[in-house]
Amino acid sequence: MVYRLLASIALGTLFLFFPSSAQAHVSNPHETIADDLAAQLADQLDADIKAYPMSQLGITRLVLAETLEQPEHGDSLYQLSHQLSEGLYAHLEERDILLVEFRAQDYLRISQRGALALSRDAEALNQNPNLDWMLVGTLSRKDSGAMVNLRVIDRRNQQVLAAANRYVPKHLYWPNKQSEMVNGRLQRN
Repeated sequence: MVYRLLASIALGTLFLFFPSSAQAHVSNPHETIADDLAAQLADQLDADIKAYPMSQLGITRLVLAETLEQPEHGDSLYQLSHQLSEGLYAHLEERDILLVEFRAQDYLRISQRGALALSRDAEALNQNPNLDWMLVGTLSRKDSGAMVNLRVIDRRNQQVLAAANRYVPKHLYWPNKQSEMVNGRLQRN
């Protein structure tokens, strides 16, 4: 009896210090930002999710607002674009939003380098993925950082169902860097 009481107290203490709700890697600044943006979108999508509970969302890579193209490798926004797009998968899934991985092939490709299911080869992918909504986003340079703007768009009518934005200070995504490539030119920070 005493052991059960002590075990109950010990477990209660553990749950006090380690809550059961999991957040994916919130110590990483990209993950914290992705979690904040996902929370904003999920809150706005809540009514639509209840009205259309089986709607599926696909997440695209974030692009530069000025060109609507992905940042070039070496641009400080390249990693931010990639990390936020990928991080949003985990954080939106935690909020019970149905996600579609449209880069998934319908077969497993096995080679000496490993077994792969994801691809960017348009020939290997479903040309008409089963998506109802798309998450699109832009990045804009602002002061000493970037403005991240996200929208969830209904594929059928291009209606914006939800929007979220967040300013990200440059030191969070480009720490200790003295220069970078911006629009094909070397820029000192």
